Amino acid sequence: MSDFFSNELGQSLEWFGLAHILLIVGFLASIVLLWVFLPRIKNRPYEKWIRYFILLLVVLFEWNVFESRILTTSLLRMPLCAVALYSLTYAVACKKEKVFVIGYFYAFGSLLSFLFFDTPWGLDRWNGWTFFGAHAMIAWLAVYGYKVLGFTPKKKDFIRSSLYLVLFAIISGYATYRFGGSDELFLFTPPVDFLVSLQDVHVLLYLLVFSSFIAVMMGFMYLTIYFSQKQVKKLH
Repeated sequence: MSDFFSNELGQSLEWFGLAHILLIVGFLASIVLLWVFLPRIKNRPYEKWIRYFILLLVVLFEWNVFESRILTTSLLRMPLCAVALYSLTYAVACKKEKVFVIGYFYAFGSLLSFLFFDTPWGLDRWNGWTFFGAHAMIAWLAVYGYKVLGFTPKKKDFIRSSLYLVLFAIISGYATYRFGGSDELFLFTPPVDFLVSLQDVHVLLYLLVFSSFIAVMMGFMYLTIYFSQKQVKKLH
């Protein structure tokens, strides 16, 4: 048990090995189940207890990271997943729709983190569980806010969220370039190896492709809501 909670690396996960594939399938299955069954608890007296339980899981999985990376480094270099997690946690906990409809569009990072994880720890260590658990919470909070609390991001929110991200990236990028430290937004350091070749050609080419990919993923988040709302209108 002491080994499980230690900071020793242990056995890391193999990319797209059996354990990794099962982890991805379980994550996607959890999103589908929440999407289908969460509306049933809407306006029920016990809804708040389920919400509190999800928020408790956020604290459980994220606290060590919050202490070691956020409190001891600059808030201007928070990773996008942290921006999504903290904004969605606050929005769901305090029922702040204006915050939710901005932070929602950054939740795509949870899926990418399951697909291309950057943690050296495996599932034989608590640090591995906290990594995947915290990123799963991002998606769960996004689904919860939409399906239970009824927070519905619109096209204008997509545009505002994109502009906020551009502003944050400029500040974060300047802070990293000027003062060093972790490149949490991957503006100078590609998150996966196959993007390194683009950076070798020119950093601007890498930034163009990378930012275009982010824009596409955020657009996908909007289309998910758009088609869902369209389906609801057809049923009524």
